[in-house]
Amino acid sequence: MLLRVLTSRVEIVRRFLGAFMLAAAVLTVAAAALTTALAGSAQAVSKPPAPVFGIRLADIPVAEADNPRAYRYIIDHLNPGITIHRRVQIANLTPWAARVTVYPDAAVIRGGNFIGDVGQTRSYLTTWISLSRHSVTLAPHARAMVTVTIRVPQTASPGNLYGVIWAQETYQGKTSKGINLIQINRVGVRIYLNVGLGGPSPVNFDITSIRGTRSARGQFMVVAQVNNTGGQAIDAIGTLKLTNGPGDLSAGPYQEPAVTLAPGQSQPITVYLNKEMPHGTWLATIDETSGITQVSAQATIDFYNPVPPNHHYLILAGILLLVLLLIALAVWLIRRHRRSSPGAGHLDDVMPPRPPVRS
Repeated sequence: MLLRVLTSRVEIVRRFLGAFMLAAAVLTVAAAALTTALAGSAQAVSKPPAPVFGIRLADIPVAEADNPRAYRYIIDHLNPGITIHRRVQIANLTPWAARVTVYPDAAVIRGGNFIGDVGQTRSYLTTWISLSRHSVTLAPHARAMVTVTIRVPQTASPGNLYGVIWAQETYQGKTSKGINLIQINRVGVRIYLNVGLGGPSPVNFDITSIRGTRSARGQFMVVAQVNNTGGQAIDAIGTLKLTNGPGDLSAGPYQEPAVTLAPGQSQPITVYLNKEMPHGTWLATIDETSGITQVSAQATIDFYNPVPPNHHYLILAGILLLVLLLIALAVWLIRRHRRSSPGAGHLDDVMPPRPPVRS
């Protein structure tokens, strides 16, 4: 009987391990099938060719001729009652004909980004804008001009207004599975308008809180804060250079991410460095430019602290927890089998009965 009980328990453990391995195999196959299905769906949706076209500013005001931003965006200071005209060029860069719609839209500056609305959202500025053409049909590799007119009312309040001139093309087709697909592509020219009597508001910004740190994966980073202290929006971009490092080493320059800020806004920027950076102190120099305004800042940083967190203990704890759960499940199955077997586990089942004693 003892051998039968032991054999039964071994059989339970063997069945549990077999069920566990079968479940793992099923989950693996299901995950692979789901991944393949998602990949196939994404491929089917992205299969239609995306039209390629562009838009650029063709006119630059004389007062902004030295401002690099004025070659890309509509930037101007206007008194109330003034009307300006700017031309934008729409280019079809494909070997097939294209129909492009052109319209003004609202925009905001948030989180260090210039964000243009979609769907022809009205704003205070868009009511001042009119276009010479609202759509253009272009032959392959053809170009066309659209005139943008901005009329500032006499009653306009002073301040900064933002908008965008969108060029948009809509593609309609079907996926390989016959599903209708509408694909919208748009590119735009930003509008930065500073309204008020007299001259334009000053442009100024500064860079503070430069420090060295590491990411969760141990990659070295330099973090700084860009603050717009002037009266107009800025599009700041620049470089980071490290000097006076361990052994008099130097590194860089590293390209910094661009940041757009309205007056009074502040935004952190992060520059990722090589993982092989020597430990020690460095002199960090950040040079930022927005238009014709240039700002520099320096700070001594070090990469000793903080030490990157060690996540290995989390992995070990997860493995240990999984093992304990498997053991608990095996014990529960064994005890359940005991309760379901009549008399299983009692002493009389494993030892022969004692003969009666004669008196």
